[in-house]
Amino acid sequence: MKSIKVSGAIALLAFATPALADMTANYIGPNGAMTMKIEVASNGDMRGQTGAPNAYFITRDGHGYMIQATFDGPAVMRVEDMATVMAEQMKKMMPNMPPPNGKDAPSFALAKGGEVTIRGRKGIAYYMGVAKDGKPIGDPIVVISTDPDLAPIGVAMASQFNMSVAMMGQVLGDASPWKGMQDVLKTGAPIVFTGLQLATVNHDLIPAARFVLPAEPLKIDDVRKTMGAGPK
Repeated sequence: MKSIKVSGAIALLAFATPALADMTANYIGPNGAMTMKIEVASNGDMRGQTGAPNAYFITRDGHGYMIQATFDGPAVMRVEDMATVMAEQMKKMMPNMPPPNGKDAPSFALAKGGEVTIRGRKGIAYYMGVAKDGKPIGDPIVVISTDPDLAPIGVAMASQFNMSVAMMGQVLGDASPWKGMQDVLKTGAPIVFTGLQLATVNHDLIPAARFVLPAEPLKIDDVRKTMGAGPK
């Protein structure tokens, strides 16, 4: 199998949650340079993809899978196996550095701002920090809407992020630098998320075939090869 790196942006997304109804949400970045499509089924299955055409993720029955194109066909990798490989790679790069934990773990608290309007939708803006004059620094990193129609997106994105943090825990130990973001995502649906804006939403029925794995999940040694780590 040829070694193909897995997109970090896609990997960050490879997690899911129960949903309230079928929903498809399309996010778009500045100038359309980055896109993200999230499909959530009423039974909790999910499929997501960024603008990268060669990788996407599926979650079924609460388990996450990354699907990566290779020269030998689609490679299906369990999220927990990917986390194990990432932890192995980190240990190789920094063998003598213990993972941060407890009070020494870095944390990024978000500063709550006021209400803003994004593509016709209103939400509360959160920033990475505020200046000495009390004004927020830069553009909002996340904007949260409490519109009931967007509730399934909020539930999905919060669970996605929580599971991504749990996966990264295998790499960073007890460190949870993103607790601030986790807390904010519990409050509603993101209409802005790290530069991406919610552009369109629909409630059309999503075919069950969208959530079928295209192949059997790889064994962990093959996951290492696909992620460019080689055998352990």
